[in-house]
Amino acid sequence: MSAPSRRTAVAVWATLFLLPVLFAGVTGIAPPPRDPQAAGMSVLLLWMSTAVVGLGVGMSRLLLPRLGPVPSGPPDVAAFTRTLVAWAVLEGAALFPLVAVTVTGSSLLYLPSVVALAALAIVFPAEERWLRLGLAQPRGPGPDRTVKP
Repeated sequence: MSAPSRRTAVAVWATLFLLPVLFAGVTGIAPPPRDPQAAGMSVLLLWMSTAVVGLGVGMSRLLLPRLGPVPSGPPDVAAFTRTLVAWAVLEGAALFPLVAVTVTGSSLLYLPSVVALAALAIVFPAEERWLRLGLAQPRGPGPDRTVKP
């Protein structure tokens, strides 16, 4: 099995990004709950959603450098594994407020989800970021890799 490339990482990132966006569309179409007690929980769930998103953004930033390289694998495997963990944490943080929207019907709960999606957009696996992880080696000649004729 070959190592995942940056192109594969972009495809996985796009899928993980689109899922909360599509789920937000579904929550916007679904009718709000008729239970007034559920609607009264919106403030509590807003605070919980804000905490989950804050924790998710923090963990996605803190876990990334803590994950070690894959000992026997190519650098792209380690880069993919590290970014996948960060993406999964951010996707979960983006989905939590959307589930709360389906329970309460409060549109304020979209705000924490947008913050989590913005954090997920920031960790897009661009070529510079892929190389900046310190795990993937630059391809081709570079400043310290001169080609001798």
